[in-house]
Amino acid sequence: MATSADELEMIPGVRRLAETKRVWLLDQFGVLHDGVTAYPGAVDAARRLHESGAKLYVISNSSRRSTNTLQKLAPMGFDPSWFSGVVTSGEVTHQMLASRGKGSTSDGEESDSDDEFWASLGKKCVHFTWSTRGAIPLDGLDLETVTDPDEADFLLAHGTEAVNGAGTDDEQRAAGCVDTSLEDMRKVLERAAARNLPLIVANPDIVTVGGDAGLLPMPGTLARWYAEMANHGAVRLMGKPDRIIYDRVLEMTGLEDTPEEAIAVGDSLEHDVAGANEAGVESVFVCGGIHAKELGMRRVASAAEVGDGSGVAPPDREKVLEAAEDHDCEPDYAVPVFVW
Repeated sequence: MATSADELEMIPGVRRLAETKRVWLLDQFGVLHDGVTAYPGAVDAARRLHESGAKLYVISNSSRRSTNTLQKLAPMGFDPSWFSGVVTSGEVTHQMLASRGKGSTSDGEESDSDDEFWASLGKKCVHFTWSTRGAIPLDGLDLETVTDPDEADFLLAHGTEAVNGAGTDDEQRAAGCVDTSLEDMRKVLERAAARNLPLIVANPDIVTVGGDAGLLPMPGTLARWYAEMANHGAVRLMGKPDRIIYDRVLEMTGLEDTPEEAIAVGDSLEHDVAGANEAGVESVFVCGGIHAKELGMRRVASAAEVGDGSGVAPPDREKVLEAAEDHDCEPDYAVPVFVW
């Protein structure tokens, strides 16, 4: 992990790092694709890393479960066989909600569900979800969704487009799901803060890339607002930068005791780089993602504009250092976009 400004290396691609790093933790949005279409250079880089013998893991602040992640990457040009595993914040959220109060995992080991927070969480929640991007199913989690925070035990944030309908199954919820503006969501948060309700955040990202639509607000925006409100309840981030998701992926890789052997690639200083720093993992900061405009790279570019990456000029190194300082993190390397 970089310890001073002098140690940040601006590199054109990851080819040299592939010679020594054998485990790669790859973010999705802003690294592999623009939210809609794959970056051609990223497809090539992933393929070459796989061919070099490296093990690739997707570590994503997606509010969806891990199961279908690789299937969704396949039509974009990424061969699922290139990847050794996937961990999403949505998967971590699902597992923690499913195991709350049960005391042990399926293999008999003690689980985090013994934690007093999860054991006392309750079952009634106001659920912020998606509508046009596809609703998040909750069946099987023993939850009852409500629309009034005065009736809720906690808040659950998977999306920023709608408030799910009241009900005990997904069919009931869908019938009452209402598209909701961010400002109206803020009003719900204010009422919840007055009751000191906890907030579970299935996607801690503030924004993400959205193809030609530019940057899109994510549930981390709600978390940030809530954390600034008087009397707010506990805010639990279920993905980067929190250690919970790094612990899961490092366990999957077998590097729990030697995290320095892995390297993480991401476009968010606040989430990918800061999270990697905390976990003891080296990091590659992709400058052309959500921080592109901040770094003087015009704006966040779509996959069509990025192409193979050869035409994307790197930002000024001092701007990268300033941005990293602003977000209290230290990337080890910085690339314009994720390419070989």
